[in-house]
Amino acid sequence: MCGASCNVAVFCENNALLPLTQWGCWMSGQVFMPLLHKFPFETLSFIIGDSKSKIIISGQLYEKIAKKLAAMFDIPLIIIDHHFIPEHSINHHFLEKTLLTVGSNVFIEGTLNNDFYSCSVAMLVYNNSAAKKPKGCRITHKNLLSRIKGTSKAWDYKSSDVLLNLLPVEYNNYSVHSMMCLLSVGGKIDLCYNINYDKIWNKILGINMLIKDKPNMLTALPSTYTKILKVYAKAFSNNPSMVEYIKNYCQLNIRLMISGSTPLPMNIFYYWYKLTGHKLLRYYETPETGAVLGNPYIEDERHKRKQDSFNVPFPQTMIRIVNFKDKTILAAAIGNSENGRVGNAAQIVSFNTRYDNFLGELHVSGQTIFKGYLHQDDTKICFENNFYKTGIIVEFENNTLRLLGRVDSIVFKRAGRSISSDEIETLLKTHYKIKDVAVVAVRHPHWNMSICAVCVINAESTQDLANIKLFCSKWLPPHMCPDIFKIVPYIHRNSEGKIEKNHLTKLFSF
Repeated sequence: MCGASCNVAVFCENNALLPLTQWGCWMSGQVFMPLLHKFPFETLSFIIGDSKSKIIISGQLYEKIAKKLAAMFDIPLIIIDHHFIPEHSINHHFLEKTLLTVGSNVFIEGTLNNDFYSCSVAMLVYNNSAAKKPKGCRITHKNLLSRIKGTSKAWDYKSSDVLLNLLPVEYNNYSVHSMMCLLSVGGKIDLCYNINYDKIWNKILGINMLIKDKPNMLTALPSTYTKILKVYAKAFSNNPSMVEYIKNYCQLNIRLMISGSTPLPMNIFYYWYKLTGHKLLRYYETPETGAVLGNPYIEDERHKRKQDSFNVPFPQTMIRIVNFKDKTILAAAIGNSENGRVGNAAQIVSFNTRYDNFLGELHVSGQTIFKGYLHQDDTKICFENNFYKTGIIVEFENNTLRLLGRVDSIVFKRAGRSISSDEIETLLKTHYKIKDVAVVAVRHPHWNMSICAVCVINAESTQDLANIKLFCSKWLPPHMCPDIFKIVPYIHRNSEGKIEKNHLTKLFSF
């Protein structure tokens, strides 16, 4: 089609075409490069140009934007559907370039030898959240294999497992636990493209499903769990028999419920445990690292799952925490893979450190860590002594790690404790009155810092700040509760979708 190890840009959807397109790329020796339709067109065109993609593959849903990009860069486009028959343009010049197809037939090159896969790149993942110009993250086949093996052992995947996957497509592109682990052991995945929340509990409880198709695992983002809880409150909270049935069913039939790598608010963790009997298992993962930190899969008296911290490095993952100023190593640990499961007593590894409590940057190393960015200059900046510098601030205390956010996010001290604006924002976004929120720290003339929350209220809600303050006092420790709330009609974001918090501090004066 376009030679081995060429970048194939793919507009992905949450359905069976996603893994099939991945495998098609890998079987023919190509690099799978997912595109997200929610990226601005300027970002998408930058990615196509920067990666020098040779072809675009798209489902019918994103055909319009895919055609525009293909025409801009004069590269072939294949439109696929569930019949796996490409839809062709009548443009003869286009058909001459579509070397993979003849008429309605699709020809796939055979798989290559193991030597090729042992050293080649499998995926090129761009993320526009960390920089103005997104960087292409190169993930090798060897990286993916290590991630699949480590996660499958850590969470004890079996061929009998059925995973209800409620993650957005941008996570399913690279997150091995949500698809690749299950497929590697012969399990099943129920991918939800458009989640129908009115019927989501039918899915979770396996209503009108064959026994072999009923899910015994669930993965979703905290924001999705929030919506599911709202449906529960509306449909079942006044029905004691259903409340009891749901909790009993989940405890007996579902072995694991996983919360995606975004921050998990305390109220969601608490209510989910109260209603289902399951403590959500958290993990930390990026395209660059794979899953590197988690909570115990098996709990005991000493090792508990926590909402706000991690205490288990994944198998074969090396962790270290580095001082920002002098770059000294404050703590280090290695995930043990002898027993496999994250949660066995022998699996929990104590951090080697002389300190009880400190802040530092998280560095990780191991076979799961990506090969580097597409451009060498970007790669040099982010590696130090074979450790990838995540740019994440962590607080170490009681042999656990609490992720506070990126180095460029707002982290400050109050009452001797470290506070992250991300944690407060994550909780406030679960309040039913709040549509959007940003938290900033403003220096006060009489004490060090005031925590100020800028909120956008839902149109149908009243501006009841007393209710929001009471909500914060219930779910946040006193030192994290905002001192001042300000209601605004909207919160401005830049072209990358980021809130420019420096401008928000001007709303407050003392």
